[in-house]
Amino acid sequence: MDKVQQILELIEPFVQEGKILPRTYAQISDNIDNFVFLKIFDKLVACAGLKDCKEGSMGEIYALAVSKEIQNQGFSVKLLDEIMQKARDAKFSKIFALSKHNAQWFLKQGFVQMKISELPKKRQALFDHQRNSSIFFKDVE
Repeated sequence: MDKVQQILELIEPFVQEGKILPRTYAQISDNIDNFVFLKIFDKLVACAGLKDCKEGSMGEIYALAVSKEIQNQGFSVKLLDEIMQKARDAKFSKIFALSKHNAQWFLKQGFVQMKISELPKKRQALFDHQRNSSIFFKDVE
């Protein structure tokens, strides 16, 4: 099974719960270089995308998922470490995530809740007000 299919299978339960927005095979395939992965015995157990907003040297975290079988074992923190390294490599000054869930996790990891007006302009225009996600920012050290 290819990486794209593995990502789709990993995020599917979270898409069903409304925690992650649905993505197509083509959307993930076209952006596969955005993703960081954690594997156990060659099985994908966690992933997240980090895309360049092309504005304000910011990156957006999306499709962050940790397999339900291994949650609460520190894998989300390891995944965030990988995201932060990718952000440093890309010379981002800040990263952000939009989430309707897990506000406490983001705050515990040093993110700060912000307003829509602090998002890059292009991202503000795409903000789904009906979804009403919280916005979390973190400086890239």
